Amino acid sequence: MRKYDLIIVGAGIIGTFCAYHALKRGKTVLLLEKDSLPFEASFRNFGQAVPSGQSLPLWFEYGRKSLKIYKDLQENTDISLVKNGSWYYASDDQEMTLLEEIHQLFTERNYTNKLYTAQECLDINPSLKKDYVKGGLFFPEEASLNPLVMVHRVREFLIQYMGLHYQPLCSVISIEKKRGIAKIHSAHGQAFWSDKVILASGRDTQFLFPDLFAQADLKISKLQMMRLIPQKRAFKSNILTGLTIRRYESFHSCPSFHKLETSAEQKLLQEHGIHILFKQADDGSIILGDSHSYVPAHHQANFGFEISTEINEMMLNEAKRILHVESWDVESTWAGYYLQANKSDIFTKTLDDVIHVINGIGGKGMTTSPGFTAEYIQKLY
Repeated sequence: MRKYDLIIVGAGIIGTFCAYHALKRGKTVLLLEKDSLPFEASFRNFGQAVPSGQSLPLWFEYGRKSLKIYKDLQENTDISLVKNGSWYYASDDQEMTLLEEIHQLFTERNYTNKLYTAQECLDINPSLKKDYVKGGLFFPEEASLNPLVMVHRVREFLIQYMGLHYQPLCSVISIEKKRGIAKIHSAHGQAFWSDKVILASGRDTQFLFPDLFAQADLKISKLQMMRLIPQKRAFKSNILTGLTIRRYESFHSCPSFHKLETSAEQKLLQEHGIHILFKQADDGSIILGDSHSYVPAHHQANFGFEISTEINEMMLNEAKRILHVESWDVESTWAGYYLQANKSDIFTKTLDDVIHVINGIGGKGMTTSPGFTAEYIQKLY
């Protein structure tokens, strides 16, 4: 029988970067994926690498390390990384105070950023609406990735140049410890053996170790996003706005965060988990969103199957307060889903010394997964 050093179940961003770091350590790795291609949370997101939004200090540092990993990979193969920077725009004096405070916190950590006045923001980005912006903070080192292709391109690089073994359309139905190592059974009757297994199955928690996930404090988040029709270039960088400043965890470290006052209009948007992000793709289309709603991990059916027109209208109306664009015509709209730990930053568990569960990273996967998995694999070996 063939035995691997490591088998990874789930070929999303967590599984792929676990494979990357294990291969760099000279391990033999098999990556298993239940679908022909993975297509869940790792692909239904904005594709923004923004360490500036992560909780301080730990997850910011994971994000910072992830940026370096992305940049190193981009030097070897095109993973779609574009170093276009991130703008945060304040819509009122309270948000501007938070930008001033977070500027200081990141400056102390030698993370390049610069504050701008409202007029400077308008001069740099004429698409901004004068009545909205009170000032801005720019992070030039941050980047965008195309979530539709990034993980696929990294995986192909690992297969071609680093010796990754990959098997799609392989649904795993059991993982057990046997003879001191891990044995994996597939729905097609295959058996695989390895010294260690990483289970990175995303929101599919009802098949493998369902009791473990049922007892864990996990929830599923549903996000709504939309894409406007291709149009002339309105901006280059990632744009994050006032509601984002009020939502992202890095700002919770600001002394003034807990003094924030919220208007009735802001509260209504926050009740639907709405904050407004913009990203303009290479074809000129503009991705904007998003909203957040939650159900317990084993109650996905409670989401139903509809995209809420009301929520999309709320997001569009708020977006129209912020930017001038050529067209607000919507080309497509979709929902993304991810598993999130309720009271911790991520859910990890080791079973029988050889089975390692990683899940519940939430909405910070694109920004932090490469850095987090580097540390995880280092501890594993």
